[in-house]
Amino acid sequence: MHTRAYLSLAAICLIWGTTYTAIKLAIRDFPPYLLVFMRQTAAGLILLGIALAAGKLVVPDRKYLLRQCITGLCTITGGNGFITWGMQHIPSGLASIIGSLTPIVVLLINLFWGQSERPNGRMLAGILLGFGGIVVIFSEGWENFFQTNYLLGIIGCFGSCFTWSLGTVMAKRWNAPGVSPLLNAGLQITTGGLGGGLLSLMFDKTHVIHHTTEGWASLLYLVLIGSALAFTLYMYALKHLSATVSSLYTYINPIVAILFGWAWLGEHLSLWELAGMSLTLGGVWLVNQGARLQTAVALKGPSRR
Repeated sequence: MHTRAYLSLAAICLIWGTTYTAIKLAIRDFPPYLLVFMRQTAAGLILLGIALAAGKLVVPDRKYLLRQCITGLCTITGGNGFITWGMQHIPSGLASIIGSLTPIVVLLINLFWGQSERPNGRMLAGILLGFGGIVVIFSEGWENFFQTNYLLGIIGCFGSCFTWSLGTVMAKRWNAPGVSPLLNAGLQITTGGLGGGLLSLMFDKTHVIHHTTEGWASLLYLVLIGSALAFTLYMYALKHLSATVSSLYTYINPIVAILFGWAWLGEHLSLWELAGMSLTLGGVWLVNQGARLQTAVALKGPSRR
């Protein structure tokens, strides 16, 4: 029943795994928050245009619109904006490690918010195993974690992890089942992009763009694939899967980044990285098994004695 949702999640794992590289290339030529503004606003307007053409540009009420805007400010302005800014100062791999904390933060926010979707033992074990795999993958790079020139980037990426996780929980709670994921994505991305424009006016040190083929190609990829397509798929996955399962892409992204760097850029792939990837995939399997068990118990209902 959820085959399409899992396929959407698999596509997200692949696409968002490559966007770390695309962002790293793009911020060579674009100021970070200006990049967020250009990327996300363009992608959001494309999605709203498609929704309009498909006759799905119908917002239930003002309260729903406001909630979509708040969610967009968290996931896009905060989640995407802070990590784009942070990646000026730290490697993309380290940024992806911090992003992999998202499932844990989602669980904590759900528990704090009183969400009924509570993790069982398999889900908790899977999350810990998956995060342990990420640590193993990047174990050789942690000695730079506390260097001064990394500190601001690390803070920015942790801020991104929290705001993105908060937006994930909001989207799961507030996205109405009868509203098109295309419309939800368009509203959230457009709002988040405009928020990025405000941050650009406030915090970007310059608004000069260096026009290169590499920079504009990276931006085009981020707009069409990294935002418009991937975020729509993410809204679809959230609609049909739990927030915890939907956030599992954060475990796969670093793996995709490593494999992409190895195959495309000729970067070294060590035995530690292979071992870490195996642990991470094992963690993903455990969380999925726990989610399926949770769903089966819920469908079965309380036992009668």
